Amino acid sequence: MDAMTTNRPRVLVILHNLDDNLNEMAGPLAEAGIDLVTWDVVRDVASTPAIADLGNFDGVISLGAHAGVLEEAENPWMSHERQIMEWALATETPLLGLCFGSQLLASAAGGQVYKSETAELGWTRVAMTEAAKADPVLSTLGENPDVFHFHYDTFDLPESAELLGETNGIKQAFRVGNKAWGTQFHIEIGLSQQLSWLTSYRQDFEAEGLSIEDQVRQTHERWIAHRDRSWAMGRAFAEQVLAQAATRL
Repeated sequence: MDAMTTNRPRVLVILHNLDDNLNEMAGPLAEAGIDLVTWDVVRDVASTPAIADLGNFDGVISLGAHAGVLEEAENPWMSHERQIMEWALATETPLLGLCFGSQLLASAAGGQVYKSETAELGWTRVAMTEAAKADPVLSTLGENPDVFHFHYDTFDLPESAELLGETNGIKQAFRVGNKAWGTQFHIEIGLSQQLSWLTSYRQDFEAEGLSIEDQVRQTHERWIAHRDRSWAMGRAFAEQVLAQAATRL
């Protein structure tokens, strides 16, 4: 990966699948003057960031993935990404894990990941905890956000984590230490990606007893509020990145 040539803040965005990118959340980060450096773990092996070079980054975002933490042995990139997360936790560099990213974060911090008894796909309402109200990043989501899911795995919270949101006993959002956050839901995806997933993965949704027509209706009703939450959370995470960058410059 190219060495840093400017003093602008930079975030490493870890991409696992072509249809699971930063989407709406890219906007508020770029708006804040942060450079987004994407590493595609499968298709861009030559640009795999060396652990020794991670000090060039002021934040890390790990996106969703088709692969799960339980399949780490079959996906060599996952062990390297785990090391990146361990570095971020050790250095208190702002870290955000979304869906798969939250599961790997939980595992890197000492939690156990396993198959959930209940898969979560499509729209779900999350009950944010009292602790979330004071959180500098996830407080932006409000008390009961409607969010979009696509996951089959869940996890036990690490001892160092604080629960920030749940749905029917399923852990949805948490913070590890002071600078690492995870959400099981895809707060980053926007209208076009939501509709695309409902089309591309129709059989997965229907296998869980969900009506595609109903999910599409909910998407049209909720996408604006979802987008606004995504931008608000993105701006809050950007503030964490900018504060980190100020300690480096």
